[in-house]
Amino acid sequence: MFKKVPGTKDILPDEAGHWQAIEEAARNLFSLYNYRQIRTPIIEEASLFNRTLGNTTEIVQKQMFLIHNQNDVYALRPEGTASIARSYLENNMDKTNPFTKLYYIGPMFRLERPQKGRLRQFHHIGCEVIGSQEAILDVEVISLAAELLKSFAITEFKIKINSLGCPNDKQALGLSLKEALHKEKQRLCPDCKVRIENNILRILDCKNEGCQKIVKALAIKNTHLCPDCLNHFKEVEKGLGSLGIAFEVEPFLVRGLDYYNRTVFEFTHSNLGSQDAIGAGGRYNNLIKELGGPNIGGIGFAFGIERLILASMINAEKPLNRLVYLITLGETAKAAGVKILNQLRSSGIPSDMDYLNRSLKAAMRAANDAGARYVLILGEDELKKDAISLKDMSNGTQREINIQELTRELKC
Repeated sequence: MFKKVPGTKDILPDEAGHWQAIEEAARNLFSLYNYRQIRTPIIEEASLFNRTLGNTTEIVQKQMFLIHNQNDVYALRPEGTASIARSYLENNMDKTNPFTKLYYIGPMFRLERPQKGRLRQFHHIGCEVIGSQEAILDVEVISLAAELLKSFAITEFKIKINSLGCPNDKQALGLSLKEALHKEKQRLCPDCKVRIENNILRILDCKNEGCQKIVKALAIKNTHLCPDCLNHFKEVEKGLGSLGIAFEVEPFLVRGLDYYNRTVFEFTHSNLGSQDAIGAGGRYNNLIKELGGPNIGGIGFAFGIERLILASMINAEKPLNRLVYLITLGETAKAAGVKILNQLRSSGIPSDMDYLNRSLKAAMRAANDAGARYVLILGEDELKKDAISLKDMSNGTQREINIQELTRELKC
């Protein structure tokens, strides 16, 4: 018997309703903020991610699913920002609509060790805003992310923010970290011993307890920020405060991808354990230029849908099922039942019927297993009276009504 690929998950019908609810809530909220949906291919040239994410990042070095096709190397997308930046330029949006607000929903792929809420095929809901470097836009994007979580009935989350500064600021921070950590190199974990040479900012969010103790002893502040970047970050803090959005400034917060600069942020939830991040994002003011486009700013975020569901289902209630289940007894009733079923569906009433010619008792069990709100029973006796039996599964009551009144009765 075949089994699913490790790190992937079947989304079964009982779970799909939660996914649909989250996706619908996201689409509704994005539309209120004037974001439009974009759908990019799940496969891209691998060099796109090498260029934008950084050759020394863990995603590029360890986690990309690569496809070698003769002389070409493709990758299943590990994240959405690079693909959208590529699409923005390839489709001349920088000329036709230079300031654009986009959102996306779809699968991503990373070849990493599967764990709770983190799979090799996972799904993101995210957004990208390209064309502005204004701090007020950072405030909007962070507030939008917070409102999304609320719309998913997720509460008690925390918002952490930081500023990496401009490329010069990031370089200055990296040099000061290298100087401070060089004498501690032998105490660092194996991964951080490599990071200290080629991706030192990643040491700041290493999960190894020993590395965390070493980093926290550095007492990092925002002294590496130039005046412009410092003012930008203060405007972000002020804007979030004016909206009543609670946040924590976390000086150790960095993003593991090379394109991030200035504002970065992360949303966490304590009920998810040690891997408590629900989603994250930040600015990438140099990304479009590095891909050959104009020198314009960008900012975005992404939430992992699997992790959203883990957080939102803590106190989730089972959604009300409006299904009407039709049981027919006899061939004549079956023919009449097909017409009734079509009438109900045409009227927007979710409905189904027993297609296996089961006994009444077995068909009732099937209706109950389907979570039907009502069961309709149609036999020869009911047909003679132009009637049908309607059973309310919530309280067990049953009554006979005229077939002509059925649709109106079920819509009440």
